[in-house]
Amino acid sequence: VGDIILLSGGDIVSCDGYVVGRNDLAISEKMLTGESVLKKKGEYDFDGDKVVRAPTIFAGTFVQEGEGRMLVLAVGTATYQGTMQMKMDEADAEHSRSVLQVKLDTMTEQITRLGAGFAFFTVIVLCIRMYLSFQAGLCCKEAWDHHVHWSELLSFLISGVTIFVVAVPEGLPLAVTIALAFSVKKMLKDQNLVRHLSACETMGGATTICSDKTGTLTTSKMTVVRMWCGGKVFESAAAVTAAVKQQLAYASVVNTLFKTFLKPPPPGGKGFTYCGNDTECALLIMSNQLGHPYEKVREQHPDDQPGRKVFSFSSDRKRMTTIVNNAEGKAVAYCKGAAEIVAALCDKFVDESGREMPLTAQMRTQIEQSISEFANLGLRTLCIAQRTLPADWQTSCAAAGEISLPKIEEQLTCVGLVGIEDPLRDEVPDAIAQCQKAGITVRMVTGDNLDTARAIASKCGIVTPQDGPEAVLDGKTFRDRVTDGDGNIKQDEFDKVWPALRVLARSTPLDKHVLVSGIQASTATGVAQTVAVTGDGTNDAPALKKADVGFAMGKTGTQVAQNAADIIVMDDNFASIVQAVKWGRCVYDNICKFLQFQLTVNLTACAIAVVGASILTESPLNVIQLLWVNMIMDSFAS
Repeated sequence: VGDIILLSGGDIVSCDGYVVGRNDLAISEKMLTGESVLKKKGEYDFDGDKVVRAPTIFAGTFVQEGEGRMLVLAVGTATYQGTMQMKMDEADAEHSRSVLQVKLDTMTEQITRLGAGFAFFTVIVLCIRMYLSFQAGLCCKEAWDHHVHWSELLSFLISGVTIFVVAVPEGLPLAVTIALAFSVKKMLKDQNLVRHLSACETMGGATTICSDKTGTLTTSKMTVVRMWCGGKVFESAAAVTAAVKQQLAYASVVNTLFKTFLKPPPPGGKGFTYCGNDTECALLIMSNQLGHPYEKVREQHPDDQPGRKVFSFSSDRKRMTTIVNNAEGKAVAYCKGAAEIVAALCDKFVDESGREMPLTAQMRTQIEQSISEFANLGLRTLCIAQRTLPADWQTSCAAAGEISLPKIEEQLTCVGLVGIEDPLRDEVPDAIAQCQKAGITVRMVTGDNLDTARAIASKCGIVTPQDGPEAVLDGKTFRDRVTDGDGNIKQDEFDKVWPALRVLARSTPLDKHVLVSGIQASTATGVAQTVAVTGDGTNDAPALKKADVGFAMGKTGTQVAQNAADIIVMDDNFASIVQAVKWGRCVYDNICKFLQFQLTVNLTACAIAVVGASILTESPLNVIQLLWVNMIMDSFAS
């Protein structure tokens, strides 16, 4: 600790530290968070309440590119990764037997005691009857004969042991294993790879599912879902006025980085694979839907086009601008960025006939209302604008001999607003409704801000209009209320929060661990809670281990998360988790049916043997017959 380490491309970081001095490091934190986007390191930089850049580097991450120096702050178990491992070890030590195992153990113990009682009672009754026969001097009981009566006493003991053997359902473990194996095979067809057999039946008793948002409830593909063009709001690109389509498509595509592109699906596959910036990929998809394939637009304005200038997005300006020459040889500046900022730079707009019109106060108010409406829906809103520059723009838009961006980014023409979101999977609302109908509460744990989290939760049915303000909390508020200064859970306070909680926004992986631990320890509802958790990053591993059933994502999940999980969801789909509940309950149903049949046979055989031995002169079923019935009905029936 305290050393200065030089990092360069290809290094795997072995300790936690803080970047010092100038650097151009780009760190891959995929093994921690599951996100493939590279993180730039430097002084803290914020975009609203979102951290754009941070100086902290964590052990286990990978230096993708660049070079810089790092001050070592923590090593070994003191690192963030070490803390995660310690919590996983604690969860391993605390992991108890599954609900079904506990119930079966209890039932088996009761049956064993009952069988032993019947057996003991039968032997005592037979001995008493033999004693009374001697007292009465009945036939063959006038005097003790060692050769006869010791053999008779031994037969009493054998009958008792046989009754005890018949009472115990020896086929139960085999029946449970077969039921589990059957469900596991079916779950594999539903995209659930079961790593621990007991998780299959535990999921059948789940009362709470704590789910991630990105990739599980949503498609993990940013998509343009609403557009404002020419004074109207459209919910699909196909509905946009034909006169505006070309201008919107060109303004969107030209002003994107060429390292952002769409990879075509494999034969038989569906949907493009996003490569590069997700937001820009959404704009490329929109251009295709507008009838102007983005590849053709880029062919007209290639990366090496003479006169092309790109002013990249920065968190200070919150916008990106690209200058290209159009077909007429005129320079056109395309600008996109934060809607309220870019819209403020516009003094004209493109109307529904494709003409540039002055931006009146009334139209500006309409744009501001649309921006506010998009934000309330949890959409990421961009304003797309353009400007045909004067012929002498390189001199008229210059200051001190250099191009002045403020002079270029003025008098813009607003082409339109686009609202982008990571859309819900089509099957998620129905899957969540099924969970609620089955008595399972779904809680969403996400790193998104409150508004976005609430909007997504409302769309999928996790939050309803009847839910109060306590249904949605951010991570900091949650931590302040339910934990003390040392991070320990205040169970009394926790029990006041969690029953109403449906969405935990701006949460950290440790918040998820606290939520799972608190719900498992709670007795507020009077019913022991069985908690299932989804996760994809290394930092989700402690919560996955702590949960009664941990679900790791098969496509986006890290190796550490998958090793910590009980079930791997191979298609990263929440609907597959609901299928796991179904097959878990199927295990319970199959075991209940087997027990109903098995105990009926066993109790009937025991009752006949006990009553026959106690009331009649001998049992209607002798020892061999009882054992034969037991073998056939126990082993083969299971």
